[in-house]
Formats: sequence, C-alpha cells, structure tokens
Amino acid sequence: MSEPRYFRGLAAFLPAHQLAKNVIDFMKSELKKAQIEVSEKESGREAVDFIIKANNGNSNQLFFQSIDFGIERGIKIPKQDFGELKDNLLIGLVLLIDGEAKVLYLIPSTVFLNPNSIFKSNDVMLEHLSNWEISVFSNAIPELSKYALENMTDKL
Repeated sequence: MSEPRYFRGLAAFLPAHQLAKNVIDFMKSELKKAQIEVSEKESGREAVDFIIKANNGNSNQLFFQSIDFGIERGIKIPKQDFGELKDNLLIGLVLLIDGEAKVLYLIPSTVFLNPNSIFKSNDVMLEHLSNWEISVFSNAIPELSKYALENMTDKL
C-alpha cells in the first residue's frame, strides 16, 4: 500500500500510518483551538479531504497536504484532481520541521489565479500532468504567514 498523497516524502521519520495520524491530529487540534469544526468528507470531489465550518456558519472544503521543510521545498497538486479554483476551497498545509508539525496554513485555492514565485501554475501539453505548485523556502515564509491559521480565522 502506498503512502497517502498528503504524506509523501515524510516516512523517513515515522511509519506512514503514525505520521498520518500525528499530522492529522495536529491539524484537527489547531482547528479545534480556533473553534472551527472539522469533519471528513463523506463523498464528492476526490481532492477534498475535509469540510471545515467556522463559528459564523460558513463551510469550506479542505484539501489537506503536509510538507517537511527539511526534506521538501514544495508540493504539487494535479489540476485534474483539484478541479475549479474557488473561494471556499482551501489547501490545508501543515509545515513540519524536523518531522514535527509546527504550523497550519489555510491557503485559498484562488491564490493560483495570480501565480508568483510561491504559488505556481505548471501547464504542460499532457493535461493530466499539469499541476498547481506551492514552493516553500525561507524567503516564502513571510508570504505564507498571511495564511497561517491565526491570520485566516476571520476570513473563513
């Protein structure tokens, strides 16, 4: 059995199932502290892993990924799996440092409408290989911090 898509490259620290549990528990714990309900999707879009609901009643779809800053410098999301970019579709990105979950980012999928050095659109001739990419590097952290959970709770 292969690693879940949101934990590729991280198995060096823990068995994939333990890492998956730790990172998902971190995400759920951070959302709970922010008084945001989280539930696993029941059906529908393949790319949506969770549904989150803010205190104001707004619901958002959450595509979940993690990245270990010591090993990886970006994540790629296949465009065909992700579907249409929209305001209520978020990328929940957990940043790990030395294998430990440190930050949860809630990034609106619409950031890809204006690509830059962090949020990229990679289009290739074979459509199924096209992807959205989030680059994570030291100079990107200030831009990414705008999407840290504590900076996004009022925008949900």
